Amino acid sequence: MRRLTLLAQRYQQAYISQGALLKLSELASTISDMRDFYPAIHSMVAEFLHAENFYVVFYDSDSQQYSPQYFSDEKDQQMIADVPSSAFSSGLTGYVARTAKPLLCDVTQFEKLVADGHIKAQGSPCAHWLGIPLCRGDRVIGVMAIQSYNAEQLYTNTDLLLFNSIGGHTITALDRVKSRELLEDTVRQRTRQLEVINQSLQREIKERISAEQLQAALYRISELTASSRDMHSFYRAVHQVLSGLMHADNCYIALLDPDKAKLTFPFYLDQYSPPARERPLSRGFTEYVIRCADARLINEQQAIKLVEAGEIKRGMADPTKPGRHSTSWLGAPLLIDQQVIGVIALQSYDKSHSYGDNELNILRFVSQHIAVAIQRKLTTEQQKRHQEELERKVFESTRELRQTNLFLRLQVEERKKAEQKLFFEANHDALTSLANRQMFLQQLKQQYALYKRQPQQSIALLFIDLDRFKLINDTLGHHIGDAFLIEVSKRLQSTVREHDLVARLGGDEFVVLLTSLLHEQDAEEVADRIIERIRQPFLLQGQQVQSGASIGIAYFNAHHSQAEALLRDADAAMYQAKSMGRNRFVIFNETMRERMLQALTMEQVVQQALEQQQFNAIFEPVLCGQARSLLGYEVHTQWQHPQFGPQHDFSQYAADAGLIPKIEQLILQQACQQLNRSDDCSGLMTVRLSTGHLLQPELFDWLKQQVQTVTQKHRLCLAFTERELLQAGNDISQPLQYLRKQDLRLAIHQFAAETAPMGLLIQQLFDFVKLAPAFCRQLVRNEQRRQLLQMLQTLALHYKFRLLADGVDSPELLNLLLAEGCCFMQGKYVAELISAEQLAKTPSLVFKQLA
Repeated sequence: MRRLTLLAQRYQQAYISQGALLKLSELASTISDMRDFYPAIHSMVAEFLHAENFYVVFYDSDSQQYSPQYFSDEKDQQMIADVPSSAFSSGLTGYVARTAKPLLCDVTQFEKLVADGHIKAQGSPCAHWLGIPLCRGDRVIGVMAIQSYNAEQLYTNTDLLLFNSIGGHTITALDRVKSRELLEDTVRQRTRQLEVINQSLQREIKERISAEQLQAALYRISELTASSRDMHSFYRAVHQVLSGLMHADNCYIALLDPDKAKLTFPFYLDQYSPPARERPLSRGFTEYVIRCADARLINEQQAIKLVEAGEIKRGMADPTKPGRHSTSWLGAPLLIDQQVIGVIALQSYDKSHSYGDNELNILRFVSQHIAVAIQRKLTTEQQKRHQEELERKVFESTRELRQTNLFLRLQVEERKKAEQKLFFEANHDALTSLANRQMFLQQLKQQYALYKRQPQQSIALLFIDLDRFKLINDTLGHHIGDAFLIEVSKRLQSTVREHDLVARLGGDEFVVLLTSLLHEQDAEEVADRIIERIRQPFLLQGQQVQSGASIGIAYFNAHHSQAEALLRDADAAMYQAKSMGRNRFVIFNETMRERMLQALTMEQVVQQALEQQQFNAIFEPVLCGQARSLLGYEVHTQWQHPQFGPQHDFSQYAADAGLIPKIEQLILQQACQQLNRSDDCSGLMTVRLSTGHLLQPELFDWLKQQVQTVTQKHRLCLAFTERELLQAGNDISQPLQYLRKQDLRLAIHQFAAETAPMGLLIQQLFDFVKLAPAFCRQLVRNEQRRQLLQMLQTLALHYKFRLLADGVDSPELLNLLLAEGCCFMQGKYVAELISAEQLAKTPSLVFKQLA
């Protein structure tokens, strides 16, 4: 029976221990906070033991320090906060920690331990004390103890075993709870860190978005200066930009006047108040910001303080209009060069829209750019107004000037047209509107320069002479001749390409400059087309006219040293074509070049002869037929070559070399010298000159000087050919009048050799009209010629000039002329009639030998 009782006690003890351990395990699984763990252990222990007084103390063996973790005592509860670590070390707690063994201690054993010096008595004495070491492995980390102040509540060894068992598993439970607590703390810390990071990211994103919006707003404000039509639209656009950054239902812009005494409100938007008018400065929010020169955020409380401080004044709110006073007001100064020019302000009457520091900073920053934009816009508007005012004043003050300028502009335009016309006239033929000689030579030189750079270029020149033109012009009249030339120019232009040049050199001479030819045969095809077109009949003012063309063709080649050489070659080829029967073309070749070189050689010889004064004046007598007396002499030119004797065919070479004027000057000098040496005071001396002495200023100046050397000017007669006089036109009238005033005699030479123009006779400028030898020879057998002579005699009597017949070679012609009343003549037969006595009077003269 006793054994059974013992087994029952053991079983009961094991059951209690198992229940305690299960309870401890449950606590370790459910509790995560150490502050809840120790009270829970205390409650669990109290279920199995008398544990009204319970505590847990941790021990650090390295530092020998004790730290109470949990303390519940019915007597010393208030003292635990002031208990030092040494008190635990010297008491029962320190004894269990040092021995590392459980201790069941009553009053007797406590006194014995004190007496043996193992512990010190302290605190309230207990009736029974039970403590166990808390070990992690072999190391004591703390002590857990229960105590009783009731002598009747004693602890047994069974209680010691149960408490020791609970203490052994408490460490495990404690570690589990601490691990869970540490894990949860770590999770909470990480969570807090993530929340901080998330908040930072959100704040950064928000700031970045705000910065981007702010930057976009600034760009938009900067653009408004140029894009806004006027100031009102500019202010509206600025308000729209602000609305994108913050609540801006109530906004206004106030500007100071130049005297800084008044405020104007160019923009005012308010849900309760009408647009503000201009007013003097007072003690409002706007003036407060102007005085501070800094942005201000004013709520209701701040407004009250500012009113109490005397900074602002506010009127009484109207009870019928709630919200008359703003609940939140935000304003920033508009600064230019640190000077306030105005204020931009936002306000809210609704507490749901209150401004904060963020809006304050934004408006402070944006206001700087708005101020610059406003200043720039105002400056632009002011400049525009000044410009308009200046333009108005200039317009009013320069009305006459504009009229003058208009007149001048019209004159300039007329002058440009005149210059264009002059340029056209200077470079184009007046009759046909083709390029003239000047323009042609200019184009020819340009093509020659191109040929020098690009020798592969094929360039040809066609020199065209019209057949029978002189006959058409003389017989049908000049108007028909002009119409003929105009029609020829049209036909020529129709046969060539657009970029080819057709020019009229003068008279009936035309040239065609062909450029960029693919083959030289192309120029021959153009020449064939021209000949065929010119050969076709011309119908001119009811008259049908036939003509033809003789064409010379020349190509640029390496022999040409200058552009004009091509014109010379084409001219030579044209004359060759005319000599071969007309209505054909001839290409310039080497044989022609040799003849030209020979001609150039002769020109040089003539030049040399002139320099050596090999030209002499010889004199042909002129007879007065009725008196059979000598009227005077006509001076001729003789070239006496030192090796080859007299040379007669040199005039063409001299003309080609441009030496005719110099030869004429030499002969005129000799004639004047002979005239001054002559004793005869009545004899007339006639010298033939080209009209170049009348047309060219330097030659005419020389002529004027030369005639001044003649002592008897009335005996000097200057003769000019009919053809040259006709070509010169009216340009010679003044020079001829000058010579007549010098008491010189003037004569027409070779009259009726071609056309017998009567217009020259009625000008009353000429003293003698010398009939051409060919005309005089036809008088014997041609009745029409005799009738023309009679008409000329009538004109001579009327206009007071004298006819002189040249080429009188027979007595029959002499008698006919005398019968017709023409008494002045010269020729072979006339020279034979001059008596020896008359010739003896001028022994110094060398007479022309008539064959």
